[in-house]
Amino acid sequence: MATPAPAGTRLPKPYCSACGHDLTGAITASACPECGRPLVEVLTRSPPVFRGGVGFGAYGRPSRRYASERRLFGMPLVSIAYGPDDAGKMGHAKGYFAFGDMATGVFAFGGLARGLVAFGGLSIGGVTFGGLSLGTFAAFGGGAVAWLGSAIGGFAIGLLANGGGAIGVIAQGGFAFGWLARGQDAKGLHTWSLRAPPDTETQAFFDQFAWLIGPAGGGVQIHYGLFWTVSIAILVTIVALLPIALARRSRDPIDEELRRTPDARP
Repeated sequence: MATPAPAGTRLPKPYCSACGHDLTGAITASACPECGRPLVEVLTRSPPVFRGGVGFGAYGRPSRRYASERRLFGMPLVSIAYGPDDAGKMGHAKGYFAFGDMATGVFAFGGLARGLVAFGGLSIGGVTFGGLSLGTFAAFGGGAVAWLGSAIGGFAIGLLANGGGAIGVIAQGGFAFGWLARGQDAKGLHTWSLRAPPDTETQAFFDQFAWLIGPAGGGVQIHYGLFWTVSIAILVTIVALLPIALARRSRDPIDEELRRTPDARP
């Protein structure tokens, strides 16, 4: 039988054992505000650090769950979820800055990362960096796809594509396929294969777009594609950081309740 703690004992903070959410101040809630599981099942005062016994935990990989109290647009400013929890579930971080096995946020870093700016083995979002990078505006990776922008990679697909293999409206690379294509081997409507000089019409098209893809000359101007891709990435990153610079410090309802009633702790 558990014995009550002596009067004056300061107990550890309460946490959700399922997702690691800090439950301090949740004096009227019946469920975890983060994952929705009943508090009677998940309330614990152990630190939100798990060492799983299954999955990757079997190899001794440490785990961590953390969500900052400060929030932005309803999300924790920082969320961390690495490794398996006690049930063997791998971490899925959700926050403005998210770090985890899976990460979803404005800035996401993880094995699988989804965000406006995403870094991961597989990254999906606005500006993406990864082994397989699927971006809207800019993508960097071994395989890079940019739906509406510029892609740089071993194999690249985009409106502006640069890589060992490149497919796009404007494509440059070892093998290039596009409306304007320039490379060692180029296929498309207006092509410039470095094996042979272009005809007059093709030369005129490349001269017209020289500001975007580089001047005519002996060699594929990959650095121009890199310049535009990096420029787009910087612009999107600045836009993503603006809310932090402009936002006032915000607190979620649990924090506000705790501030009004500092002695009311679970």
